Amino acid sequence: MITTRSFMDQTWIDLNSPTKEEIDSLVLTQNINPIIAKDLITPTPSQYAQDKDEIIYVVLHIPAFKHSHSVSSLQEVDFIISKDSLITTRYDSIDALHYFAKQIEVSEILNKGENSNIFFGMMKEIYKSMADELAYTEDWMKQIEDKIFEGQERKMVFAISSVSRNLLNFRRIVGSHGNVFEFLRDTGAKKFGQDFGEQAKILLEEWRQIMRIINNQIDLITELRETNNSMLSTKQNEIMKIFTILAFVTFPLALIASIFGMNTSSMPIVGNHNDFWIIMGIMFVTSVVMFSYFRYKKWI
Repeated sequence: MITTRSFMDQTWIDLNSPTKEEIDSLVLTQNINPIIAKDLITPTPSQYAQDKDEIIYVVLHIPAFKHSHSVSSLQEVDFIISKDSLITTRYDSIDALHYFAKQIEVSEILNKGENSNIFFGMMKEIYKSMADELAYTEDWMKQIEDKIFEGQERKMVFAISSVSRNLLNFRRIVGSHGNVFEFLRDTGAKKFGQDFGEQAKILLEEWRQIMRIINNQIDLITELRETNNSMLSTKQNEIMKIFTILAFVTFPLALIASIFGMNTSSMPIVGNHNDFWIIMGIMFVTSVVMFSYFRYKKWI
């Protein structure tokens, strides 16, 4: 599907899951390089920027994490940037582009808007969306921290792994944006003017800010993982200590019971009056002595 919008003497053509026929029509009407047009039909595995004739072709991936705490997805947007127009190609619905379209509609009605390339306004909205995702992840980590200290260490092992996976994927995807924006800063200034280069510098700084947030959150989730592992290990050690003490207590009792249960012709105490209670008393005294010893050693 092709949607065309005009804003501040600029044109934005948006292609959502384009067909080959739509791409062919765009080649004829917008004079797009056939090599680039072929690349628009299917998603591209890598991110890069190219200088082609009068345009700059950019492929960017955008991390998008669902708030189920476990599922993440990757979205792609291809940009064909010229001085007074922008062509975008995407393969599914992207909320940031939807919000941006609503913004420019309102700005057009109010006759308000920044006098800059529409690409930078769109990227600003995309990066705002990513910042919102990271803010949600920060809240998620705060919940994990609270549950760790509430004694739910075992459950938090999987939650921490999910957060860590999301953040590492986020950094891997967004990390490649820096090279693209540096290319836009250098090449765009020569091709479209100094103002384009200055806007690219601002975008590059926004990328650095996002990367700082990601790295800080990765450091935090690493600390939470270590804390959770330490508390889980401590709890497991306490359980093992209790089982060990119980084994030490029950062993002599079992030994006494087995000795007096031997089938021999002569056995002390056995056969005497109140022999059962005497044997039980020996077991009880043995247990008390061992527990007292453990308390003296501060093992329990």
